[in-house]
Amino acid sequence: MQSDRTEIPYYLVLRAGCLPYVLNADRHVVRREASPLLRAFARAQGAPTSIADDAWNAFSGSEAILLIERAQMRAYALVRGTESEHQLRLLAAL
Repeated sequence: MQSDRTEIPYYLVLRAGCLPYVLNADRHVVRREASPLLRAFARAQGAPTSIADDAWNAFSGSEAILLIERAQMRAYALVRGTESEHQLRLLAAL
């Protein structure tokens, strides 16, 4: 059984004063909350990433995030592309 890729958290974006964003591979919001386990996983295993490039324009525009704020936000890439289906399902459950 293959995981629903639209529900897999690929990115965790932390924004000061706001709930975190959990995004799928297309950078669409999956949910506006992150469990302590997902946050810990992101900090320990995720790759820090910037949302200041063009790939993040649609997300930033839909959430009204200013360019100056984008440069200061912390984001983590949670999926590296080598995960098994089982690992992706576990990640989606966090």
